[in-house]
Amino acid sequence: MSKSLGNVIDPLDVIYGVSLQGLHDQLLNSNLDPSEVEKAKEGQKADFPAGIPECGTDALRFGLCAYTSQGRDINLDVNRILGYRHFCNKLWNATKFALRGLGKGFVPSPTSQPGGHESLVDRWIRSRLTEAVRLSNQGFQAYDFPAATTAQYSFWLYELCDVYLECLKPVLNGVDQVAAECARQTLYTCLDVGLRLLSPFMPFVTEELFQRLPRRMPQAPPSLCVTPYPEPSECSWKDPEAEAALELALSITRAVRSLRADYNLTRIRPDCFLEVADEATGALASAVSGYVQALSSAGVVAVLALGAPAPQGCAVALASDRCSIHLQLQGLVDPARELGKLQAKRVEAQRQAQRLRERRAASGYPVKVPLEVQEADEAKLQQTEAELRKVDEAIALFQKML
Repeated sequence: MSKSLGNVIDPLDVIYGVSLQGLHDQLLNSNLDPSEVEKAKEGQKADFPAGIPECGTDALRFGLCAYTSQGRDINLDVNRILGYRHFCNKLWNATKFALRGLGKGFVPSPTSQPGGHESLVDRWIRSRLTEAVRLSNQGFQAYDFPAATTAQYSFWLYELCDVYLECLKPVLNGVDQVAAECARQTLYTCLDVGLRLLSPFMPFVTEELFQRLPRRMPQAPPSLCVTPYPEPSECSWKDPEAEAALELALSITRAVRSLRADYNLTRIRPDCFLEVADEATGALASAVSGYVQALSSAGVVAVLALGAPAPQGCAVALASDRCSIHLQLQGLVDPARELGKLQAKRVEAQRQAQRLRERRAASGYPVKVPLEVQEADEAKLQQTEAELRKVDEAIALFQKML
């Protein structure tokens, strides 16, 4: 970017937002030569056709820290900063939901240590929080701010919001008060430590949310900015066993979601049957079946006995080398209609694969075509062939259901 070309981004424009006309008006008050104004306007129109959206201070600060791995010169993508503004909204909504789950009469325990009755997912989120604290401290000590921001972003978005809060909903609405209280204490710990982790990067939104949390002790610091930063010694809850169990649950969930997308089962809760290779995997799958049901929006999630066949009319996918997924489709889809769609899809995939094969077999292809294009063609062909295999499997399944 260059000030003389008028394409430098003013941080205030990212914080408060500005229209395209506002960007044009700034050119008139700059040191740009009048002969270059129109060129600069065209550049602004190409880069920011709708202007720059309001992103806020916290999102810009977080984004700049996440960018520091690039060196002193940053090729700033405003859409990425806008994504961090959406992350701020996610923080707000997650904390708002969590406070409703805690309830008005909630009293946090004097310490953050577990009480001993935590569920598998409680232990898992504490273990992931421990890792986020470790990576954040490590990042600050090494001045590796992108590592710290990545750890905190991943914890809040992909672990706390996407997994833990979803698994918590049936617990908080259930009848087991001991499990619900353990979950509330763990949730409070995640909010307390998570906001303290984010505070240096997002001081405004974290302070606002922190003020809404109850305090563990009456003499606790009144503000987040004078609260001690989380240390690994404070959060030492690493639990490889819980992480391995939840990794199986998440693998199963991804497989179920993939099958639901393949067969367009967006509004239906199909039953899911898990075929395991041994008793240990079966016990683990049984322990996480409730989490799979909550995360994948499946109906019944049942583990089949060793050697027992799955029900007829199921789509199959692999969650791991020890566990297969059988998703019940019988009675949920019209086999004849789906066969018609799949046949058309198969013809198109075959046509595309044939074109790629002919292109790669042409004389002079290895010499005349750039290497990166050859690699792209090979990747496309492999992807098309994999899609063909999936289509053929689906066709065979629906033919059995007719």
